[in-house]
Amino acid sequence: MPVYKTRPQAEAYGYCTGILLLDYQGPFVPGDVGNADTYDYPVLFKVVEGATYPRVFTGDPELEPAVIAAAQALEAQGVKAISSDCGFFLNYQDVIAKAVNIPVCASSLLQVPFVASFLGKSKSIGVITADSTALSNHMIAKTGLDNDRKLVIKGMQEQPCFDKQIMQEGDELVTEDIERETVEVALEMKRENPDLGAIVMECSMLPPYSKAVQEATGLPVYDFITMIDYFQRGTHQKAYDTTRHYY
Repeated sequence: MPVYKTRPQAEAYGYCTGILLLDYQGPFVPGDVGNADTYDYPVLFKVVEGATYPRVFTGDPELEPAVIAAAQALEAQGVKAISSDCGFFLNYQDVIAKAVNIPVCASSLLQVPFVASFLGKSKSIGVITADSTALSNHMIAKTGLDNDRKLVIKGMQEQPCFDKQIMQEGDELVTEDIERETVEVALEMKRENPDLGAIVMECSMLPPYSKAVQEATGLPVYDFITMIDYFQRGTHQKAYDTTRHYY
């Protein structure tokens, strides 16, 4: 018989993954990291106070205490892994990992070396990011990607709907607008790089459009949700009935 023990700080039980949220106001549509309906398992959200786009994009060190406090609060609630809703939380990956005792996958960009291992060396990897001007080589180096791997980066910052509805924290989001712009950016990336082998979405608001990008480009597409699902499966393995024989 299973025995359950009280966790003194827990307000509820059964959460699989904890999500650190930007200090951001705007609608999160299904498929977005910030929408609970995206997941087939329970997740717990926690806003990092003061974590605005500019501060997270630049890795403001003064934000570290707030990031750590939010991550530790999620751990206290019993989550088995921690992620976030912005790829630029990669700036705090090591800080968070040192502060908690559970797996941390703070950025979808952590998948880039993993995806690179799937592809031949002649293939390039595309990254579609919220702001390509903020995604420096220094940040990419934090993923552990080999220096000899060709990486193609394109930003959404010049797309008018993405800028108005997302970057400027608009109170209305039209999914058809964002999907169209995301697909256009992906197709431009593919036209300019015939050797493109896969695409990784940095921005947590782009997973709702990953399927459209995959269908338009014919390429594998990885995003925050593919990463979170991967970590969730590792912390909640499926049980198999090994007593049945079908051979």
